[in-house]
Amino acid sequence: MTEGASVEATFAFVDLSGFSVLTEMCGDEQAASLAGRLLAVTGESLGSGVTIVKTMGDAVMLRAGETELMVATILQLADRAADEDGFLALRAGIHRGSAVQRDNDYFGHGVNVAARITALAGAGQAVVTDRVRQACAQRGLSPEPLGARQLRNIATPMQVYAVGLAAARYPSDPVCRVRVDPAGAASHLRHADRDWWFCSPECAHRFAAAPAHYASVETVSDRHQRGGFQD
Repeated sequence: MTEGASVEATFAFVDLSGFSVLTEMCGDEQAASLAGRLLAVTGESLGSGVTIVKTMGDAVMLRAGETELMVATILQLADRAADEDGFLALRAGIHRGSAVQRDNDYFGHGVNVAARITALAGAGQAVVTDRVRQACAQRGLSPEPLGARQLRNIATPMQVYAVGLAAARYPSDPVCRVRVDPAGAASHLRHADRDWWFCSPECAHRFAAAPAHYASVETVSDRHQRGGFQD
């Protein structure tokens, strides 16, 4: 590929939902460790023709020549991440468009759109544009229309769709949002006829001080969890 040439490709951003909250609650060291784990799990999930472009804090940018390969990689990544104890829920944005390659990086409208729609995704979701929707349907997914959205610093509103990612095997600590294996949880409380597990006594103390606040925060993955854990 010629340096500086415009290319048509599929771009995706994947990040850790709730990363800022976790950094505040659990500290910089644990946050940095989780960002490193995301990069490692992403590398293990790459399909043929999909590459990691770069990392930015807790986010990973991916590029693929074919949209179907990118969708398959994001689904594989979500499946792997769902089994990670002590991890955060993922969210992603996928778009196909044009960009310019320069110094092993990509710049342009296609990259900008992918980054902007990632911010629309909830925990355990991918948000995709119309050009990616068909590839999702071919994988047996049913993208949910979110309507036309005005994206920051992008003039034309874009039709976007939400796709649910793999449900986590473990429930989330309601304070820092880290997934916790109940068998090894640092703390456990019962509130509103539900069991709540925590990664640390500190998170359990915060919850006990304001249970109504933390119990109201729920991710897409948590809703899938209700009624039992994923086998």
